[in-house]
Amino acid sequence: MTRSGPSAADAALIETLGRHGLHVSLAQLERWRNLGVVPRNARRHLGRGKGSSSALSKETVELAAAMAIVTRRGRSAHESVLRIFTVSPLHQDLFDSPLKIPEKAIRSSLKWFVQYGDQTLERRIERALRRTSHSTDDAADIIYQIATKQFRNAGLHLEATSDLRPRMWSAPDEQSIQNLAALTIGHFLGAGEVGAQKMAEIITDTTPSNYTQEDIEHARATMERIFIARDQGGEAIMDLTPEPTIEETIHLLEDIEIERIRETRNKMAMVAEMGHMYLRFRGGEGFEDPTKRILDVSTSSLDNSFLLYAIAPIAETLSTTAWHRMSAILVAILAGRDRDAYSEALDQLAAAMAPEKPRKPTG
Repeated sequence: MTRSGPSAADAALIETLGRHGLHVSLAQLERWRNLGVVPRNARRHLGRGKGSSSALSKETVELAAAMAIVTRRGRSAHESVLRIFTVSPLHQDLFDSPLKIPEKAIRSSLKWFVQYGDQTLERRIERALRRTSHSTDDAADIIYQIATKQFRNAGLHLEATSDLRPRMWSAPDEQSIQNLAALTIGHFLGAGEVGAQKMAEIITDTTPSNYTQEDIEHARATMERIFIARDQGGEAIMDLTPEPTIEETIHLLEDIEIERIRETRNKMAMVAEMGHMYLRFRGGEGFEDPTKRILDVSTSSLDNSFLLYAIAPIAETLSTTAWHRMSAILVAILAGRDRDAYSEALDQLAAAMAPEKPRKPTG
């Protein structure tokens, strides 16, 4: 039998949302239910042939309200799911309890993100290369153009914590931009397409700031000799492991337990909030102990340092771009090229941000 209107529970839900200024249609509710983000109303049997009625739960109201807040015309429903998964619009606070979003909605939205929503450099290049048939030279040109544009734009539109970021995690001049773009070509096409001389130049561009010009030149010449010898011997100049493809990333995510996905999100939230406070107030009165803990962990490896400075800006962009950065880093930690190293780094950073409380003596 065709339903002529909303059930009593749906009518109550629409009315409840309306009282809070959130206007939702029955069609929207059905779309959200088909996506799996809003649960279907629980059926309650009335007994003795009286049929059944549907009950409205608090969880359903919260999820529907969150979706109503972030839904926009032209915005993918999958993006809306990732927005409420990463940062609850009911609180705009990463520390607050995250919404209990059903597994189906999280998984389908992460798959959508990898396929269409991820605008990180590697994904944009991968999609561009797939759209055209090209020679190796053409591919190198496509990669170089996209990479240099993104690195230049990053310098023009600085993120919230860019002034606190170490020099090594930025491209301060045109030469560094070109080197990073060439390294990106190497990741996609192999270091041989970059060449021994350029690879040596790229490596020495990251030398410590206390190196003299003579030290830098000596390091560059040494690396170039090593790379040339490898090339002439038929070896790869340098092993530049590429990122997993879109299909490989989706497959990796499918094999990950949903609880690990949720836990990774929660650890990132902790690192974002506390990491942001650390970068702003490190060494300040009352923040001495956290400063020492976080400093020790974040400087113990390049992966720890990189991850801290990548995650911290999330705390200042909760209502705008936090969902994209958080989703992209989540995917990188769980299914990216350096997933093992990044997972370990996240665990160490999260432990430093919220160290385990001492156990009370027993007996």
